[in-house]
Amino acid sequence: MKVERFPYETSRWAAGCLPEQAKRWFEELETLGPQNVRARLSQTDAGSAGSIAIGELRVLTIGFAQEWLAWHDRRREALEAARHNRQVFWTRFAALAASVAAASAAIGWTWTIIHKAGS
Repeated sequence: MKVERFPYETSRWAAGCLPEQAKRWFEELETLGPQNVRARLSQTDAGSAGSIAIGELRVLTIGFAQEWLAWHDRRREALEAARHNRQVFWTRFAALAASVAAASAAIGWTWTIIHKAGS
């Protein structure tokens, strides 16, 4: 089963906080978006266990934000791979359809030439 949202309840970085707090962290990260979170994380040298102020939150575990960001990146990559696979499928389908049309035209011309020559 595909995970449609980040499973913040099972995040190892949210283990020491209340579920409501982890949900607030998740919602704030979703509001800010991956690019803003990535930019904010790049401004700190603290490790994953450290905390950071981000958006409206005064304290958020850096590891939680990193885990959320990694989940977002994996999800984006999976969506892009699926889109690419669909694009390849339809390109192949179009090439096959064009080949069938060309073969049909060639057979039709050949048929016409043979029958006109026989008349």
